[in-house]
Amino acid sequence: MISLYAVSNVISLLEAESQRKNVPTLIPGDTVKVHAKVVEGTRERIQIFEGIVIGCRGSGTKEAFTVRRIAHGVGVERSFLLHSPRIDKIDVIRHGKVRRAKLYYLRGKVGKSARIREKRQAVATTAVPADTEVAAETPETAES
Repeated sequence: MISLYAVSNVISLLEAESQRKNVPTLIPGDTVKVHAKVVEGTRERIQIFEGIVIGCRGSGTKEAFTVRRIAHGVGVERSFLLHSPRIDKIDVIRHGKVRRAKLYYLRGKVGKSARIREKRQAVATTAVPADTEVAAETPETAES
């Protein structure tokens, strides 16, 4: 008789093996380009789907995300499995500043009202202490 622990251990090993290593962290509000493999007859090509991530769900190998874009005035949504072999790569273009986990309210918005602000990140600068800056600017002379 096989124990349940052994079965769950095998399943978790198989799931860990099928997960991708270089997956970007996706959060709702991100604008992404998903390079998906499309099979047409005997040929296979890569199709780029660019849009805003409106939701993420699941965990592990079953993790999925939904991308929405406007194509010819019509809203198009497509769900992708994050660790699917059908996805060639995912490029995160910009991070959006949102306060919701699911952005389903974008379905009712069109045009400028459907925009999401970009999340600004602080640029790290090398801070120079103020006392060394002043000393370099005003050299002392023998006359003073």
